[in-house]
Amino acid sequence: MPALGSSQKVVVRAGGYNATTQVFAPSLATLLIAGAAARDSVVTAPFEVTYTGFTPAAQAAFQAAVEIWSVLLTSSVPIRVTAQFNALDPNVLGQAGPENFLRDFAGAPQAGTWYPVTLANRLEGTDLTPGDPHIGAEFNSAFANWNFDTTGPTPVGKYDFLSVVLHELGHGLGFVGSMSVASNGTGSWGLGSGFPLLYDRFLENSLGQSLLDTTLFPSPSPALAGQLQSDMLFFDGSKARAANGGNAVRIYAPITFESGSSISHLNESTFSAGSSNSLMTPQIGMAESIHQPGSVGLGILSDMGW
Repeated sequence: MPALGSSQKVVVRAGGYNATTQVFAPSLATLLIAGAAARDSVVTAPFEVTYTGFTPAAQAAFQAAVEIWSVLLTSSVPIRVTAQFNALDPNVLGQAGPENFLRDFAGAPQAGTWYPVTLANRLEGTDLTPGDPHIGAEFNSAFANWNFDTTGPTPVGKYDFLSVVLHELGHGLGFVGSMSVASNGTGSWGLGSGFPLLYDRFLENSLGQSLLDTTLFPSPSPALAGQLQSDMLFFDGSKARAANGGNAVRIYAPITFESGSSISHLNESTFSAGSSNSLMTPQIGMAESIHQPGSVGLGILSDMGW
């Protein structure tokens, strides 16, 4: 069973504006129903979090995000998360990703494909990397204007910590692709391994052409780079489509590739602040609370096997 250790972290950036929008978490009963619709059963997923540099208020907000995800996912294997505060780039609120990707394990539905370790564990029913963390998450210690309250609207001038954690855990669970554009203008996928991440398999252009079709878009190639910077890319899975009115879901692919942001987010203009599906867009503004992943985000994870 090959493994791919990864430092592949997806960031959420600080929007330099006050959104003054709130998308609050629904009741536990509604969350359970939404989770059942996405994954056809109701069994909570256990999380085990190791905290570094957290105040009690920050830890309580992180735990609130964990509880929201836990009722929307199924896994018989505990999900281990390392969470820490560090000085990150000035406009980055947080960053996270799977600590490992695994392929061709016994329970893998798709051969030759890297699965985030949390999902591989769920499908296999056992911990395939015993003792190792599954998700690594960091949050910017340089921000003095975090909002750690989880019960009301986020004040003007504050960034909502619960929303940022909820977003980054989504990346750690597998909302992450390997598509990238190098400084020489070529696009590629696979993190140098020759095999795509699971998320990559759902990516297509406006003509419905898969980005993994190497007869059209070799990896690496300028042709693939052009697609990755076309502003017209989509995630095409049946559950995601159903949650998006029957349409493939537009993802974030700006005309200049943004490392850590491009491809691994929903399109910001399509799912703008205040939308129930705005959590997994590339930035979160001040005074913006998003306390649920939304039906589109859940549909994407469900298409991947959650």
